[in-house]
Order: sequence, then C-alpha cells, then structure tokens
Amino acid sequence: MDGQFVFYACVILPIKFEEEVFYGITSDKKETAAGSWVEVEFGGRTLQGVVRRTVDWAGLPSKSRSVEIKPIGQLLDRTPVGMSEIRFWDIIAKYYLCTCGEVFKAAYPILTVRQQEVSSHKKPEDVLSAIKEEFEEIVLSSAQQKAYGQIQEQLGKKTVLLEGVTGSGKTEIYIKLIDKCLSEGKDALYMVPEIAMGNYLHQRLKEHYGERLMSFHSSVTQASKKLIREVLTFKGKPECPRKPVVVLGTRSSVFLPMENLGLVVVDEEHDQSYKQEDPAPRYNGRDAALLLAQMHGAKVLLGSATPSFESLYNCYTRKFARVLLTEKYFQSPPPEVTVIDTIWTRKSRQMKGCFSQQLINLMEKTIAEHKQVLVFRNLRSYAPVVQCSECGEAVKCPHCNVPLSYHRYDNTLRCHWCEYKAPYSPVCPSCGKQALEYRGAGTEKIEEELKELFPAARIARYDADIAQSKKEALKVMTDFAQGNTDILVGTQMTSKGFDFENLALVAVIQADTILSQQDFRADEKAMQLFIQLLGRSGRRNSKGHLVIQTNQKNHPVIKNIQEMSSRLSWEYETGAAASADLEENPHGEMMAERSMYCFPPFVRLVNVILRNKNFHKLESAAASLSHVLKNTRSFSAMEISGPFAPRMEKLRDEYQLCFSIKFSRDTRLQANKDALKKILSLMKLPVQVIIDVDPV
Repeated sequence: MDGQFVFYACVILPIKFEEEVFYGITSDKKETAAGSWVEVEFGGRTLQGVVRRTVDWAGLPSKSRSVEIKPIGQLLDRTPVGMSEIRFWDIIAKYYLCTCGEVFKAAYPILTVRQQEVSSHKKPEDVLSAIKEEFEEIVLSSAQQKAYGQIQEQLGKKTVLLEGVTGSGKTEIYIKLIDKCLSEGKDALYMVPEIAMGNYLHQRLKEHYGERLMSFHSSVTQASKKLIREVLTFKGKPECPRKPVVVLGTRSSVFLPMENLGLVVVDEEHDQSYKQEDPAPRYNGRDAALLLAQMHGAKVLLGSATPSFESLYNCYTRKFARVLLTEKYFQSPPPEVTVIDTIWTRKSRQMKGCFSQQLINLMEKTIAEHKQVLVFRNLRSYAPVVQCSECGEAVKCPHCNVPLSYHRYDNTLRCHWCEYKAPYSPVCPSCGKQALEYRGAGTEKIEEELKELFPAARIARYDADIAQSKKEALKVMTDFAQGNTDILVGTQMTSKGFDFENLALVAVIQADTILSQQDFRADEKAMQLFIQLLGRSGRRNSKGHLVIQTNQKNHPVIKNIQEMSSRLSWEYETGAAASADLEENPHGEMMAERSMYCFPPFVRLVNVILRNKNFHKLESAAASLSHVLKNTRSFSAMEISGPFAPRMEKLRDEYQLCFSIKFSRDTRLQANKDALKKILSLMKLPVQVIIDVDPV
C-alpha cells in the first residue's frame, strides 16, 4: 500500500476509455467524495473528471495495485454530480455501446464545464422566489378532454403515445398534464426536436409558466445553462423552498440533473433530429428520455401527428398505450391535396421555372384572399449542384464525396456536410474553361423566382442560413405568424410545431428529392413530412390546401397521402369516428413490408462504420472484420450485411465502409450487442470504428 494516500478515487474522464482509472487522494484532499470534480493527469494531458466512487487499498482492483497510481492534481470547487446522473450515464453507455466517459463528455461538454467560470446575474433563489403559485386554468375542448382522460387512465402504467392530427391542440393537453405534475411537486421535462421549435414554444409557454419555464439548448447562453443546473439541484431553504419547474429542451436536455422528475413529454417524437449522429454517444433523445424516466419512476407522454413506426409497433405489442386525437381544435375541414404531374406540365410548357401555372394560379388566388402561402423545398442554397457544360464535371467538396452547393447571397460554394467554403468562380477546376452552370434550385433560387412571379408580394425565406442569426430567424417567423409576410420559402425547419393562423396553401417543390432517398425508412420519412406539411395549413376554421409537384405522381407515398386526405374528408363530412386499429393505419402496408424483409421496428439494427483516410487500409480492415463477424459464434445475429459503401463514401477526408447487423427483439439483445462490442474491442482494427445503435 502506498502510504502517501489515505484512499483512492475511481475517476470518470471525458474520453473513450473502457477501463476504470484510479487516482490517489492525499490527506489534504480527504473531503473528496463520489460526485466531486477533480483535475488529474492522463496520458500526458490534464483533464477534468468526476469521481465515481472512493475505495481503500483493499477495494482497489488488482490491476490498479500493480501500477503506479498518480495523485489527484486538484479538487475543484464545483457543484458535485449526483449519483443518479452517473447511473444514467452508465445506462446510456451500455445501451449505445460506448464508454461512460463519452457520455460524461456529452453531458458536460467543455463549454458546460466552463460554466463554473461564468458569473450569472441570477441565483436559484431569485428564480424560485419569482415563481407565482397560481396558474391560469387550461380549458380543453370535448375532444381534448376525452383524450386527456384516456391519457390519465394509462399514464403511470405505461408510456402513452398521443397521436393527434396537426391543429388538434396537443400542446394544451401537454400543458394540462405538466400543470398536474407541478401540482404534485415534481419537475417536468418538455422535449422538442429543434431549437427553432423550442424558441417558438418558449414564447407561448412563458405566458403560462412565467419563471417556472427554463429553456435548454445549444443556443442558450452559458450563464443561463449554469443557472438551470443550479435550480435543478437546489435543495431549498427555509426562506426559499424548492419549487417544481419546467424545462423546455432539445435532445441534450436528457443529461440535465433531473433528480425530481415527474413527467417527460416528447413532442414530435418521430423526428430524426432527436438522434445524435456524431460523436458518441449516438443516442436518440426520445429513447434516452424513456430510459431516464424509467430510472426516476417518471411518467412519459410521446406526441406526434405522424408517429414513428417504432412507437406504433410498441403500441401494437401493448408496450405503449395509444390515444387518438383526430378532431382539429377549431373544427376546420381537412386540407385538400392536389398532385401536379411536372412531367406533363413541362411537356405542355406550363412550367415557369420551378412553378407550374396551376400552382401559380392557386398562389395568386390565396394572396388575393389575404391568406398566406408556404413554399417548401428541402434544400437550402441557390443551386445544389454546379456543373461544367463543357466537360460535364460537377464541382465537388475536396473533403467529402458530394457536390458543392452555390450560395448566391455571399457568392460562395459550400459543402453542407463539413462546412467547407470557397469563393465562387465560373471557371471549371477540371477543364479550366469558363463554363460552370447552376443545376437545380434551392431555397435561395426559389425565393428569387417568387419575387419575379409575385413582385407585389411580401416574400421571406427561412432555412439554416437564416437561422444562423437568432434575431433574423425570430423576425422572419414572427412576421409570418403575424401576417406580415405573404409567401414564406422554407426547408424542413418550417414543417413542424408552428401554428400559422392565416396559412392557407402549402406547396412542395420538386418533391422527387424527398421520395427518392436510398433508405429503408425513406417512405416513412416522406409520409411523415407530407402529413406534417398537410397540417400546417387550415389551422383555424378555414380549409387548407397542400400542393405537391412531382415527376412520380403514382409513387406509393403520394397515393397514400391522397387516400388519407379522402378518408379524412369522408370522416369529417359523415361524422364517422377515426379507427384506432393499427391495421387500418395508412402506414399499414409499409409496416407489412418492414416485417416481411426484417427491418426495424421488427428487428433491432446496429451499424458498424469503419473510417480511415487511406482507402486500401480501410478495405483491408473491413475484410478482416467481415471474416470475423460472419464466422463468429459469440453472438447470434439474424443477418450481417457488408462491407458496403454508404451514401457518403468520403466524409471530412475520411473514407467509410459499413456493416449492418440485425438482431432479434428478444431477451438476448443486450448480450448480443455486448458480444459485438467485445469483438470490435479485441480486434484493435487500425482504423476508426464507430458503433451506431438504432440508426435512423
């Protein structure tokens, strides 16, 4: 035993490292305890970590006793991390096959760690003392009240999925449930998929909750994030008792120290933005929220107009309870759907740029009636491709295997994957001739065409370029919500969560880019997007209209949307009740195909991605892994595919090859996943190895 240490600390470090690391505690730091922040040396670097537990010499693992144990460098004066937080990190690490250190880094990224150095004008006492005990009572419609009652019957017994058409008033039900949670002295977590939606909801919820409401996402200031953590961990004082609060957050909010959690609401639960792609942990915020709630014994409500197939499957197997809300709050009739065949309109010369004459006429009529139009295009930029008319080469990103997009507003070529940017020049980098031409149309070009077609109209654009400025983004959306804009051109950011009272017409331009994705979830995603857009119009007592311009008028998704619109219209006109039978769901055929070909949600999927700058080295590593995976007896897989090149063969200067592994949804799942992780760890492949559990 080393006499200089009174005991030892197992420290969690923000790195990818599987084994436990122990440091010695000297007598001057004997107040070090589980949850304490410490500064230590690891691999020649000084890192800040959190103590998992402390042990005496007898409690040290034998491996740690045989090596030199370094002393803790410094005990940091910071709010300790709760044991429930660390338990949650372990749960996430185990499920998503990563290390606890990687989860710790996600929960406390470097900016979050530096929050301790940020001074805040407010203290937890200031927030809590400003909270008013009286709330305005939420009044529900008869349809909402019925759904609320059904939710109350099931909530607590199991997770509840609220499937409510857009405009049905799901938010009022969320608020009613949160109010009840607060009245019981518990905190509530209200999750949304994107910052834009969070900002929009914050304005609405602030009127109801006042100081009880706190927003948490990447755009919130460090001082505000620090204050939220302090409020959540505040134990209360006689002069300032702890009061329950509401956190409105994006996916990272699941890592907040929610020790008094009573309810989790996950709005737009189907949305892909809940999935963390890079770096690890590659978690899904919705699924992580389920794990968090389970750990705390909290209730969970998932909400969507277009539920994910995973959630529908969980309802089918009775793991979740499903509640339908099919009646719009303002009793407006279902929107009309018009599909315009752009092949025919082009041949008959009825296209003006990206717009058919039929759509132009509908837009003119809508604006003349003092109503608003949303033009949807799922690609930002002026032109998604710049191509040489002489040699035919498209200008590609030097770091990724994708064409560069042209942005006219700053005359640049950009990669939307790695954010590489270069000044635009008409000279082709391949043949040297001045022959580069724009191909396709992004939101910028759509906006330009609209200004030519409707010179008197008030036109605005909302995409990721605009959203870079919080002030500008808020102005665009506020102006549209208040009726100060006639036509809004937007990307997927405008398709969910917003309530535009005067919006009457939604037009989808070049829908084929939505329908032609190479992904087994492509039809599901397209269907969800169209239904979301369908619900954006006709939000009050007026009838909305969705127009889809496409070269694939007979695509199954298009047919499904038309059939669903007809069914909704029939139900509205006849007063017939919507069916809660999953077999009668418009997604039934797609679900049947998933089952037939063994795709999620009927199986669990794990992708293994190999990356390296040297393609030959990558190929060799992939061949070795392929041999091991397909000849192993250490786990049971339904199917192993690969190696294959993903859609992005090269990303940020690294080539990629993938394996896709299907596992049965049974009690062996976690053991099979653990065995896969062990194989990958033991092989020590000379390339980067990424494990993506439940990819979207």
